[in-house]
Parts: sequence; C-alpha cells; structure tokens
Amino acid sequence: MNKAGLRNLAGYMIAALIIWYAARGVSWGQLLDVERSANVWMFAGFSTVGFLCWFIGETFLYSRLFSYVHSRTRPLELLPTMYSVYFLQIVNSYVASGALLLFLHVRRRIPWLMSGFTLLFQGYLDAVLFAALVLMAIALVPTSPIRIGLGVAAVVLGVGCFIASFWLLWGAWLPSRTWLGWLYKRPSMESFRNATFAQYLELMTIRFLIILGAGLTLYGQFVSFHIGISLAQTLAMTPFVVAIGNSPFSPGGIGTTQLAFTMAFARFGSKESLFALSLAVSAFGLLVRIPLGLVIGDSLMREVVEIRSGSSAEYRLG
Repeated sequence: MNKAGLRNLAGYMIAALIIWYAARGVSWGQLLDVERSANVWMFAGFSTVGFLCWFIGETFLYSRLFSYVHSRTRPLELLPTMYSVYFLQIVNSYVASGALLLFLHVRRRIPWLMSGFTLLFQGYLDAVLFAALVLMAIALVPTSPIRIGLGVAAVVLGVGCFIASFWLLWGAWLPSRTWLGWLYKRPSMESFRNATFAQYLELMTIRFLIILGAGLTLYGQFVSFHIGISLAQTLAMTPFVVAIGNSPFSPGGIGTTQLAFTMAFARFGSKESLFALSLAVSAFGLLVRIPLGLVIGDSLMREVVEIRSGSSAEYRLG
C-alpha cells in the first residue's frame, strides 16, 4: 500500500509539473478574468451531459462485451462496478480497469489472465476506431491540427486490420506447433478468438457514439468559454482529446489535458482562455468522481476481501 501510495503521489507530482509548464505566461489575473466572462451554467450543463454520455455509454459497452465473450451481463448488474471505475480514474486508467477485472473474476469466476485479455480486446477495438477516426478527420477537415498524427494513425489502422484478419479469417487454420497457432488456441485468448465481425462492428459503433457525444460536449464547453472554434474542427480533434483524457500516465487526465488544450487548440483561442477551460474540465471531472467513492466504497472492499480469502482453484491464474 505504501508503494502504491508513493506511485500515486508521483503521478500527481508529474501532473503538477505538466500544469506548471502549460501555464507559463498565464497570470492568475488573466485566469480570473476568463472565469468571470465564461458562462458557468452552460459549461456545467454540457459537462454533465457529457459525463452521463460516457458513463451510460460505457456501462452498456462493457455489458455487451462481457455478454459476448463470457456470459450474459445486464447494464444494471454492471452499474456498481462502473461507479468504481469512474471513481478510480482519479488515480489513473490502469487502476480503474482493475474494477472491471474484479467484476469478471469475482462475479463471473473468470481467471485473471483471461479477464485481462478481455479488456485488452476492447482496448484493441478502441485503438483501431481511434485510428480510423483520425484518418477520417484529416480527410474531412484538412486544416485540423490532428493532421500531424496521419502517419501514426495509418500504421495503427494497418496493424489493427492485420490482427483482425488473423482472428477472423486465417488464425484457426494454423497448426498448433507454430507460434501464432499456439497463440490462437490459448484459453486466455477467448475474447479475441470467439468475437465475430458483427460484434466488432457493434462494439465499435457504441464507442463511436460515446466519442461523438464527447465531441459535442467539448464544442459546448468551448462556446461557454467564448473560444472561437467550429464544430467541425472540434469533432476532428475529439479523438485526440479523448485519448489524452484517458491517458494512463496521469491521474484523471490532469496535466495532459492542460498541455493538450493549450498546444493543440492554440490557434483557436488565447492561452489564458484555453488554460482556464482545461482547468475547469479537470476540476469538473474530479468533482463528479469523488462522490462515487462514497457510493462504492463498501462494495469494492467486500470484493477485495472475497478475493483475498478465496483459495480454491477457480481463483488461480488460467
């Protein structure tokens, strides 16, 4: 626990350093002027809708994923776990994913390794979707700053399509004595092996709708701070902002969000306006997540105790 606490403290210290770097040249007086002129109620309204879009959308997304790969999972059944996920994002996204692993391990009796690969499968689909959205944004909005990611997005999409072809088309035909054939037949790779193309499309469509909601929310936040950026430019940059906000390297996207706003959107608004907005986004994210800890504290601890006290074979790595 001491080591974990030190790691978390280090994460916040790094985030603080990034914020300091992003804030260079911005005074407290400028920030206060921006905050006074902003439409706080509009910002709060759009941010609340955006948060609910993410929360409800991801609850449905993971319920579909777990239903396809393991056993039927209703969104309401997953709700307490999603409270945990969103609260633990205050630490970082890796720790937050641990709540989903707990759900699969304790409630579905899925081995740890298989549970991890189930979440990795969704991460893989997200990466492919993000790459495709970046390429689409570059094609539709050529003047978008996201154009700098053209090469990376193309490589990720190409590798993602190759991986999909392996699991969907030709992996099953490989002999077990080959490395790829052995990988295909590993029990822990159940999510990759059993998913169908239709399930790929459904899970990616759900994630796309979540990202679209995030883009519309972001545009509303820009408007509330009087930052002159078009809806098209905002939607084009949304995959980048979402990726930064879910970065595993900073707690709740704090620090990376400030750097992304002040650099990626520099030509659309003043630095003080962009920095003030980024602080408001991070502060709102903390304010809506902290109360969730009061809701899920007892249930999360019960699951941890259940794991620590369990000694049967069903709790072993498979």
